[in-house]
Amino acid sequence: MDYTSEERFVRSFIKKERRERLLYEFTTPEKRYDAVDRFCHSAGKLIDPRKIAVKGDGMDRSAAFREFVANHDELCLVLSPDFYMDEQFLPLETAVRMAAMSTDSVLILGSGFAVVFGEAEKGGREKYLLCESPEF
Repeated sequence: MDYTSEERFVRSFIKKERRERLLYEFTTPEKRYDAVDRFCHSAGKLIDPRKIAVKGDGMDRSAAFREFVANHDELCLVLSPDFYMDEQFLPLETAVRMAAMSTDSVLILGSGFAVVFGEAEKGGREKYLLCESPEF
């Protein structure tokens, strides 16, 4: 299997000291499912804060995020413990809509950006738009 997207994601958006372990888990078939779920539950601790463009439970309803999605119409790799979305290539807008409707964690990988939806929990849901360049 080709793990180019996962490798680019880890090298671009994850804190240096956490990269090797996460990359190993994302690229090991037996660990992949749990790695995606675990990552989305602790994304705030693993993400390089300099790469966060937008964050918060209401992120997907914000004008800045909606504008970003409209300007980045491309196919993205979707990773999720949700069987129906996992390892699908979907247009960004479709992937975000499906992630917003899902209660499971979702990681959307694009070229130069990533969108993270944590699992729906009481009190809200962690959400991040990550960009290689903070000015999107």
